[in-house]
Amino acid sequence: MGKTRAHSVSMFTLGVKDVERSVRFYEALGWEYSPDSDPKMCTFIITDNIAMGLVEYDFLAKDALLPTMPQRPYNGFTMAINGASAEEVDEIFQLAMDAGGHCQQKPQWKDWGGYEGYSGYFLDPDGYVWEVAYAPFLRLDETRRLLPKRKDEEEAPE
Repeated sequence: MGKTRAHSVSMFTLGVKDVERSVRFYEALGWEYSPDSDPKMCTFIITDNIAMGLVEYDFLAKDALLPTMPQRPYNGFTMAINGASAEEVDEIFQLAMDAGGHCQQKPQWKDWGGYEGYSGYFLDPDGYVWEVAYAPFLRLDETRRLLPKRKDEEEAPE
């Protein structure tokens, strides 16, 4: 029998102050509310390639045995939405602004350590940091899921 491993990130959960407000925000981005949701436990939002949970902030902290204070504006973690072009990034970013997101950094061309990319950052209604990015040097599938090369796809040295 093969060795057990974690196959994928199947979902992530955000602790939010107002679940209904967050549902409206993420639906405005084009994501779907799931009928499997139970607001007393977890509200599920479905994207093309992952599920996101929305749970009342204090409830989630208590479940994970974590303190609710102090809240940090940045904890070394961001989430990303990939676009297939700079224009698509601008359109997605505008959806977030129209839905009540806060502009942290407007999309712009950047040097990512020798790689040129286009991205901007917004904060959702609870202050979670989202990057909307176009990386022309990386592959995406039709759902915009990032497809970095695996070790077995590396080109053999010449």
